[in-house]
Amino acid sequence: MLHISVLFVSSMASPFYFLILVSIFTLNYFAISLFALKVHVGGNTGVTLAKECSNKCESSFCKVPPLLRYGKYCGILYSGCPGEKPCDELDACCMKHDACISANNNNYLSEVCNQGLLSCVERFKKAGSKTFKGNTCDANDVTNTISLVMNAAVLAGRYIHKPSN
Repeated sequence: MLHISVLFVSSMASPFYFLILVSIFTLNYFAISLFALKVHVGGNTGVTLAKECSNKCESSFCKVPPLLRYGKYCGILYSGCPGEKPCDELDACCMKHDACISANNNNYLSEVCNQGLLSCVERFKKAGSKTFKGNTCDANDVTNTISLVMNAAVLAGRYIHKPSN
C-alpha cells in the first residue's frame, strides 16, 4: 500500500494517478472488471486515458469503474463538452461534481465534491428518477459503481492530503 501513497504524494493533482488507484482497487476486488479489461486487450475499445468531452448520451461499461461512461458527465476522465446539458438527473449529479472538482483546482480527492456526488446519487435513487432515453445500463449498476468510486475517493482523501499551492 505504501507504493500507492508515494504515487499520490509525488503528483496529487494528476487524474491519471487517481485512475490508477481506482483501477487497482476495482481490479483487486471485482472479477468482472478484470474480465472486461481482458476481453478488450489489444482491441479498440474506444476508451482512452486522456480526458475527453462528450456531446451525446452514452451508456457503457456500467459495472466497470475505470471505464464507466454514463450520460455525458459520469465516468473517470470523462465529462460533457462545454455548454452540454445533462442527459438525466443522475448525469446532472455528475455534471455538478465535475464543476466542483474544477472549482477546487482539479482536486479529485475533494471530500466536499465527492460527498456532494454521493448525496446527489442517493437522492436520485430514493426519488426513483428515470434514466435517459436509449440508456442500456441498469440505474442500480451505475449508481452502485459511482458510489463505489466516490467512497474510495473519500477514504483516500482522508489519508492523502493534497498540499496547498
